Amino acid sequence: MITAGVDVGSNSFRLLIAEVVDDKISNIVCEKRVITRLAEGLSQTSKLKTENIDKSVNVLIEFFKIIKKYNVKNYFFAATSAVREASNSGQFLAKLAENNIEINIINGELEAELTFKGVNSVIDIKSCNSLIFDIGGGSTEFISSKNGDIVFTESLDLGVVKFCNMFDFSHAVDNELVRKVKKNIEKKLEKINFSAIHPDKVIATAGTATTLAAIDLELEHYDYRKTNGHKLHISKIKAIFEKIIKMNMTERQKIKGLEKGREDSIIPGIIIVMTVMAKLNTDNLIISDFGVREGIVIAASNH
Repeated sequence: MITAGVDVGSNSFRLLIAEVVDDKISNIVCEKRVITRLAEGLSQTSKLKTENIDKSVNVLIEFFKIIKKYNVKNYFFAATSAVREASNSGQFLAKLAENNIEINIINGELEAELTFKGVNSVIDIKSCNSLIFDIGGGSTEFISSKNGDIVFTESLDLGVVKFCNMFDFSHAVDNELVRKVKKNIEKKLEKINFSAIHPDKVIATAGTATTLAAIDLELEHYDYRKTNGHKLHISKIKAIFEKIIKMNMTERQKIKGLEKGREDSIIPGIIIVMTVMAKLNTDNLIISDFGVREGIVIAASNH
């Protein structure tokens, strides 16, 4: 069955149209990704900016046209933390309704479950203990599993756009700023008892993780087939980080594999990755391009 899913995220919107067989994505028909920064300014005002709402609505109208063009009957639009938290999200939903687009605001627990479905469709996590973490624009989801069964999920108020709202990463970044961000992250991570988790596989998904893989692979043109399952050692991650923090935004734009629009958010994203790995006492990370978006598509196929 061909189904479609749209991940209405805090930093980017992602469309996927794919064929789903036995809860696995067997063939990708179409995919699109646009960085909208919907959550920009949300931390300070508790509201979505009008210009970001308008841009986001236009992106979703285009996505909806593509879904209709492919004559897809089963589709699902899922909105995450930015729309969950904004006091004026009704304004955003009303504009979408005017264009016959209905989106579902999902909670952190369901977001984590959908992420698990997406990762499970491409990486073998049924025969081991795993910890998956999905770094988003507004929140980070953690999913611990044992032999394919979810043991716990946790959604933390930890997102790269939120950090970009709090700190300025547009210039070269000094150690003091890194220390402040890390301290903030460690405080949020106290909710999880990492010493009780002993994963065989630590898997990171979403934009920060796939960008790290793309930079490591020096991809001129992003290819999910190359980033899916890509393994990164902490030494590689630290080397990429040390290179990026010495640059300003313009210089970062020249890095192969760094997606346009992530020049600032990649910094807090990598700090989250390194801090989580340190908490887990692991040096190895597996990257999954498949995550919540693919989980949304799989969920749509079951409706």
